[in-house]
Amino acid sequence: MSRPSSLTRAVLGLALVTATCLGASSATAATATTAPAASATAASRIASSPSPSDAEAHERALRMARELGDHSYFDADKAPRSRPEHGLLAAAADFPATPPQPDTNDCLVQREARRLQGWTYNRLLWCQEIEHETRYEKTDQAGNRFYVGSVWIRWEMVALGSNTQRTIRVFWRPVPATVRYVDWTAPEDPSRLFFGVHAECVQGRQNPAFCWTDQSQDKTTWQAWNTTTQWTSWDIQAPAQAGDSSREKITRPDWYLVTDSRSLTFPEQDRVGHTLPLPLRCDSADYFSIFGRPYDKACVFTAVIPHIQYNLSSTKHGAVARHIRDAQLDPDGTYPIENHRKVFPGWWEPGDSPPNPLHRVEKEGTIGNANETWKDYACKSGGPYTAATRLPPRTPQQVAEGWQCDEYPFRATAEGASSGTWDFSVRWVPPGDNTSAGGSLSGFFWRDRILFVNDPFWVKINP
Repeated sequence: MSRPSSLTRAVLGLALVTATCLGASSATAATATTAPAASATAASRIASSPSPSDAEAHERALRMARELGDHSYFDADKAPRSRPEHGLLAAAADFPATPPQPDTNDCLVQREARRLQGWTYNRLLWCQEIEHETRYEKTDQAGNRFYVGSVWIRWEMVALGSNTQRTIRVFWRPVPATVRYVDWTAPEDPSRLFFGVHAECVQGRQNPAFCWTDQSQDKTTWQAWNTTTQWTSWDIQAPAQAGDSSREKITRPDWYLVTDSRSLTFPEQDRVGHTLPLPLRCDSADYFSIFGRPYDKACVFTAVIPHIQYNLSSTKHGAVARHIRDAQLDPDGTYPIENHRKVFPGWWEPGDSPPNPLHRVEKEGTIGNANETWKDYACKSGGPYTAATRLPPRTPQQVAEGWQCDEYPFRATAEGASSGTWDFSVRWVPPGDNTSAGGSLSGFFWRDRILFVNDPFWVKINP
C-alpha cells in the first residue's frame, strides 16, 4: 500500500614527467605515472574550478568509492556506550602529533594502501604506502633533453579527518633506508640533491578563501630523507563560505601531496608534481552532539561507501538484527500485510555499486514524525491497517517484559514507514535490543558524520 503523496519526497539524491610511483592494485602490482593522463586532466579540471558544485563533487567522490570498492563500516556491537569512551573519542578527534595507533598500522598493511589512490580506511582515516621515482634529465646544447638517472624512495602517508574542526591533517614520512639511485650518470652527487613535499588543497590555488594550508614545504637532501624516521604534517583548512546560509554549510575540496625536486642544477618547473587528487567534505552541521558536547564542525573523506553492521549473534541487539535480516530476505513475510509485493531499501550487498541506499533525516522532524505515525498505525490498527493486516498484538509475556514495536527502515530515514516509494516492516522486540540498536545507529551517524539527506548509507546483517 502506498502512503499519501503528501508524505512522499525527493531524496537528494599535473601530469608528472619527472615522477612515477610503484603501487599495487587490489589484484596485481603495477607501475604507473603518479598522475596518469586522464587523472592529470581531471586534476587540472578540479584545480581550475575555484568552488566545485556540491552535486558534482559528491557524485565524483561516490564514483571513486564504487570504482575502488572502498567502504567503511560501523560494527554496532563495538559502539561506545559510556561517557568515558566518548571522551576518549573526543580527545582523539583533536589532531595528534603522530598518526594514531593501531588504526594507522592496520591501514598501512593492507594491499589497498599501495594503490596510487591509497586507501580510505574510514571516513576519518586515509593511508598510502608507495614507491616514488624522481627522474632527472638534462638539456644539451641543441635543446634536447636526455635522461641521467632516477632516485627512488618509498613513503608512508596518512591523512586524518576531524569531527571537531573543518580541517584535515596530512602526515608524510619516508621509509628509512629506501632511497635508491638508479642509472645515475650525471656528475652531481644525487644524495646531495634536494627533494621537497607539502600537502595542498587543490582549489586553493585558484581560490585561497576556499581552502588552504598554512605550513610550508619540507625540503631536504635525499641523503637526509634516507635516515629520517620523523613524521612531517600539514593541516588543510576549508572554512564555511561567506554568504552560505544553509544549515550544513558544506564544501567539498580536494587535496594532494605536492613534490618538488628542483635544485640549482635541475631547475625546471616541470620538476614540481603531485599525487592524485582526493576528495573531502567539510561541514558545519549543528545537529551532532555526544553527552552535551557539540560537534558542529567536521571534515571527512568521501571516497568511501558507509554502512552499519548488526549481528544476529549479538546479545545487545540480536532481535533487531533478525528483524532487519528477515525484512531484507523475505519482505512479503513481514507486517503490515500489503496488497502488493513489498520492497525494502538499504540492504548492503558488497560490490561496485550497492543499490537503493538509505538517507538520514531528522528523527523528530516532519518526516521522522510521519514515519512514527505510520509505524504506530501498523502496530496498533490505525490508519489503513486493520486487525487482519496489522502486526499481531503482543503476547502476555511480551507485554509484561515491555516489548516495543521496532520498524525497518529506520524512523530517522527518508525511506521510513511514511515513504510513498518504499515499504516497511514492524515487529515486537525486547526493549533492550531496541534501545541498543537505536543507540548504535546514532553512534554510526556520529562516527561517520552522516548528514541529513546528503549521505547515502546501507545496513549489513552478520551472523
